[in-house]
Amino acid sequence: MAQVPQRVLGALAAAAGLLAPMAEPALAGRFYPDDPIAVTVAPVPTGAVASKSIDEFRDFLTQSAKPERRPVVRSQGINTLGEVPDSAWYTNRHGMHRMSLDELRRGPGDARAPQPPYEVLALRRDGLTARLEVRDAAGRVYFLKTDAAKYPELATAADVIGSRFFYALGFHTPENYLITAFRAQFQPAPGAMVSGGGSRKRPMTSKDIDGAFDIVPRNHDASYRMMASLRLAGEPVGPFRFSGTRADDPNDFVPHEQRRDLRGLHVMAAWLNYTDASAPNTLDTVVEENGIRFLRHHLLDFDSTLGSDRDQPKDARFGNAFLVPPAHEMLIRMFTFGLYWEPWERADYPSDSTVGRFESSAFDPERWLTSYPNPAFLSRTLEDEYWAAKLVLAFTDDDIRAIVETGGHSDPKATEYIVQALCQRRIRIGQAYLTRVLALDRFRVEAGSIVFDDLREQYGFGTRRQFRYTWSEFDNDRETHSPIAGAVGPHLPRSNAPYLAVRIEDESDSSKSVTVFVRDGRAVVGLDRTW
Repeated sequence: MAQVPQRVLGALAAAAGLLAPMAEPALAGRFYPDDPIAVTVAPVPTGAVASKSIDEFRDFLTQSAKPERRPVVRSQGINTLGEVPDSAWYTNRHGMHRMSLDELRRGPGDARAPQPPYEVLALRRDGLTARLEVRDAAGRVYFLKTDAAKYPELATAADVIGSRFFYALGFHTPENYLITAFRAQFQPAPGAMVSGGGSRKRPMTSKDIDGAFDIVPRNHDASYRMMASLRLAGEPVGPFRFSGTRADDPNDFVPHEQRRDLRGLHVMAAWLNYTDASAPNTLDTVVEENGIRFLRHHLLDFDSTLGSDRDQPKDARFGNAFLVPPAHEMLIRMFTFGLYWEPWERADYPSDSTVGRFESSAFDPERWLTSYPNPAFLSRTLEDEYWAAKLVLAFTDDDIRAIVETGGHSDPKATEYIVQALCQRRIRIGQAYLTRVLALDRFRVEAGSIVFDDLREQYGFGTRRQFRYTWSEFDNDRETHSPIAGAVGPHLPRSNAPYLAVRIEDESDSSKSVTVFVRDGRAVVGLDRTW
């Protein structure tokens, strides 16, 4: 199984002349002393990085031309257990180390809410909403987003809720805050510019700020609800793509479409209906930690999650079909004279404009789609889906409610509707992916036996079952197995071999199995899955 252990990172860096060659001789074999790694090695220092941009329309056209699923290639960027180690791409959080309800509510942070008054550094009229870049009284820079006048709370709630869910799921996201502000708290900064609305960029005046607030829903006390996103730490150098690698990043050697975290993001995006999960909604920043400059990779702009499509409710098609349908779909429509209706076209959506079009009855995670094709999503395997499904299922009803409440809906019924829809969509994800593999996980050795959690049973997707155990001694250098006669059951057999392996099968279905590798009779160091 592909992995990114410390030895590989070090070897690649040395080969590139970026680090001194390692003093230790190269090791052979499948498993190494540091397996399974939980954190990737310290990054290679990054040199000059050019800021790049991705044209959203061009990305849409390029990806829409290739909407088919890709040939199955096993993921990289994982350890010997098939998990994603902590890195500049991803950090294990709620799925691996349970977060408290308060931690889920805080998300990436809640201690740096913006403080008025505000200097407006830039303003953009973005369709039916406004976006402002401001500096607060503490000198911090935020990006402010507003709701469309007809749909108060819709986009701002989605952005706050989405950022906290994706943070808990393990991705790097910005700190997003809901704030209440008054027009008098905003003044143009020296040299501030305004853009959008069909006009060229030009110097900003107070009237431009007035115009921006004119299209924003106003509260009864003349205040305005906004979503404030704290500027990410480091130097922004543009989005990352969901395929290929970045040539000026020495730590970026795994093709993005083969990364398990980016492939598995499909399942998480499906759960949260993040239909705009695409390259333009990402950002790389150059940060410095422990004296090392490196790129950190972020997801951002979550106002297209749940039932929101930024300045309006989602079209029912979003999440269920690409904007440019494949040829076979158009042929079906043509030959059925438009009489064929998909389940999502008959679904009932809430009438609450603060919720938008978001439902669970017609949700099918295996058929869910972003607005246009995402190469990493199209490259996903069942193992990627299973990994992501585990993370989604780690959220209890109370966990989900704690995060949804941060959306600040004025009507508790809206909050409850979203909570229940997410709970039902979570169940659909479990039904889809925990039943297609032998969903055994969290393997460990206790009292001389191999033990594990049966996730299918744990989450209520099946009853208790019986398993068959086949033990062998594993030669780590030659990567060969020698069966151990008479070894049955979960108890580790007597052996002087450094590595043992046990193949575990459901007695009623031997087509699916998990092979578990144990070192020195104590540590589980590797997994192989078949389905």
